Amino acid sequence: MSTANQEKYRSIASLIKEGDVAAALVQLDTILDTTPDDVTALSMLGSAHMRAGDLDRAFDSFETAIAAHPESFSAHADLAFAAMKCDQSARAITHFTRAIEINPNFYPAWGFLEKLQFEAGNYPPALLAVERAEALDPLDADYRKMQSEFAAERPAKAEEIARAMLERQPGHPRAAFMLAHLANKVGAQEEATKILKYGLEHHPANVMLRKALIQNLEKLGAYIPAVIEAEELTKVSPEYRSWLLLSKVHGHTGAHEATLLAAEEAAKCLDPDSGELGKVDLLRGHALKILGRRDESEQAYRDCIVNTPGNGAGWWGLADFKNYKFTEEDKRTMEGLACQEDADPAQRCQAAFALAKAHEVDGDDAEAFDWYRRANDIRPNLNFDADKNDAFCNRIVEGFDADMLTRQAQSQRNSPTPIFIVGMPRAGSTLIEQILASHSQVEGTMELSTLPNLERRITIAGGKQFNQKYPGSLAHFGTEDLTAFGQTYLKETAMYRTDKAFFIDKLPANFERIGLIQKILPQAIIIDARRHPMDCGFSAYKQHFAGGHEYSYDLANIGRYYNSYLAVMDHFDAVLPGRIFRVQYEENVRDTEGMIRRLLDHIGLDFEPACLEFYKNKRAVRTASSEQVRQPIYTKSVATWKRYETELTALAEALGPATLKRFDQGQDLANG
Repeated sequence: MSTANQEKYRSIASLIKEGDVAAALVQLDTILDTTPDDVTALSMLGSAHMRAGDLDRAFDSFETAIAAHPESFSAHADLAFAAMKCDQSARAITHFTRAIEINPNFYPAWGFLEKLQFEAGNYPPALLAVERAEALDPLDADYRKMQSEFAAERPAKAEEIARAMLERQPGHPRAAFMLAHLANKVGAQEEATKILKYGLEHHPANVMLRKALIQNLEKLGAYIPAVIEAEELTKVSPEYRSWLLLSKVHGHTGAHEATLLAAEEAAKCLDPDSGELGKVDLLRGHALKILGRRDESEQAYRDCIVNTPGNGAGWWGLADFKNYKFTEEDKRTMEGLACQEDADPAQRCQAAFALAKAHEVDGDDAEAFDWYRRANDIRPNLNFDADKNDAFCNRIVEGFDADMLTRQAQSQRNSPTPIFIVGMPRAGSTLIEQILASHSQVEGTMELSTLPNLERRITIAGGKQFNQKYPGSLAHFGTEDLTAFGQTYLKETAMYRTDKAFFIDKLPANFERIGLIQKILPQAIIIDARRHPMDCGFSAYKQHFAGGHEYSYDLANIGRYYNSYLAVMDHFDAVLPGRIFRVQYEENVRDTEGMIRRLLDHIGLDFEPACLEFYKNKRAVRTASSEQVRQPIYTKSVATWKRYETELTALAEALGPATLKRFDQGQDLANG
C-alpha cells in the first residue's frame, strides 16, 4: 500500500471515528468505483455502515471483502469483530477461526476466540486460545521485565509495569495475576479478588486466574463463590487438580458428600502410578472421618499410605482416631519415615506424631512422650512470638473497656441466635457442641471462619473511615453500623444452618473477639470451654493441627498462650458479669446431666434427653475430637498429665504458680 493510500485510509478512519459517516462513505465510494475489490476500503465501508447503524449493509460489505479476498485473515477478522459486537457469537467464532487458520500468529483473534469459545461452552478450543495467546503475547518483554523487578524485590516497579500493561491491554492475564499477588502480599485480599475478577472478565478461560481467584475467595471465607468458581474450573479444565480444588472447597462449606464426589472425580483423572493418588485418598479419609464412616475412612488412610509411602499424613489420619491400634510393622514404618532426614519435614512430623500416639495407646508412656517431643521439634515453619501475643491480648483488654462495650447493635430478635463456644483447643468445646447440637432447637455447624473474616473487614473499614486501628476504631461506629455488621454475620452464616432457633459457632480462638460479639451481636450466647491448664496444654502438645495453633508445638509457648487466654477471659468476666457461661471440662464429664441442665437454662431452652445421648447424633464432626464425641462420656482424660508430670515441667513453669493454684484450689473448676 502506497504512502498516499495509507494517508487516505487514515483520514477516512478519522471521519468514521468522529461520526462523520456520510463524508467517509463518499470517499470510500470513490475508491471502490475504481478498485471495487479493495479489501481495506471494503472493510472500512463495513465499519462505516456499522457506525451508522446499518448492519445489513455493514455485513454485506464485510462479506464482499471476504469474497474478493478469501485468504485475507484481516477481512475475516473484521467480519468476526463486527459479528462479536452484534452478539452473533457463532458467526464471530467461524471467522476468527478462519483468520487464525490463514495466519496462526494473529494474536488478537486468539484473545477474542478465548472468550467466545468459553461463553459458548466450547472449553477445549478456549483453552487452546489461552495457550496460543500467551505464546504470541506482544507484551511478553514487559512481562519479563515485570518478573525481573519482582524477583529483585522491587514490588513498586513491578506494580508500575503491571498497571501499564493493563492500560495497554485490559485484563492482561499475567499482569492481573502479578497485581493480585502483590495485593495479597500486603494483606489486601479484597483488592486482589477484584483484580482477578477483572482479569477473568476479559480472559474467562484462563485457568491460572481462576485458580488464584478460588484460593483468594477461600482466604476471605467467601466459600459459596469459591465453590461456584471451582465448579466452573472443572468444566473449563476437568483435570485432577481442578477436581481436587473443588473437593477442598466443598469441605469448607460442610458439604462433605460433595467433597467425596469431587475427590472421586479427581481420582478418575489420575494414572495409578502417578504418585498423586495418595492426596485424593487423604481427602477421602478426612471427609469420611467427619461423616462418621470410620471403616471407610481407615481404608482411605491405608490407601494413602500405600499409594504415597512417604506421606506421614495418612499415618496421622489413623492415629487421630485416638484409639487406633497399630501393628509393630506399622510402628517400624512410621519410625523409618520420621527419622528420614531427607524427607519432607511436614510428613516426618506427622509420622512422628502418629508413632507417639501408637505408643500411648499401647501404654508405653515414656516412649510416647519421647516421640511427642521429637514430633514437635520437627514441626516446620513455626511463627509464634509469645511476647507479641501477650501484647495483642493486652490491646484487647485495654481496647474493650466498659465504655467501649456500652454502644451496641440492635438485637436481631427475629433471626437465629448464635451460640459462640470459645476457649482453648482440646478443652472440651467439641463435646459441648455435640451435646447442644443434639437438642431439637440447636443447629450444629463447624469451626466457622465467618467472624474472623468479618473482623478483618471491619478493621479495614475503621482504618479508612476514622484513621484508627482496631479495636479502637470500633468506638466510632454508630448503632446502625454495628447492627449492619451483625446482620452481615447472620447472612454469611446462613449457608451452614437450617431454620432452627439457635446455631453454634465453635471456633475456640473467638475468645479474642468477645468484645466484637458483644457489640455487633448482643443477643448471642457465649460459652467458655475451659479445662485444667496442664491437661489442656498437654493435649494440645500431642495434637498435630491441620493449620494454625503454632504455639502448641512448644510447652513454654502453650503455657504463655493459656495465660493470655485467661487474662482476656478474666477481663470480660469483670466488665460483662454473667455474660459468659463457663463449662469446666472436668465438671462436665463428672456431672454431665447437671451441667447440661444449667447450660440449657442459661440459653433459655428446655432439657431434652437427646442431649445426654449426644454420641448417637450422626451429624458431621470436623474437629480433632470427632471420634471422642461419638462415644459416651468418659473420665479417663482427666488428670492424664500427672503421668507425665516430670516431662511437663516447662509447661508448668510457663503457666506459673498463680495459674496452677487457681485450678488446684478449684477456683476455675466450678461453673462460671
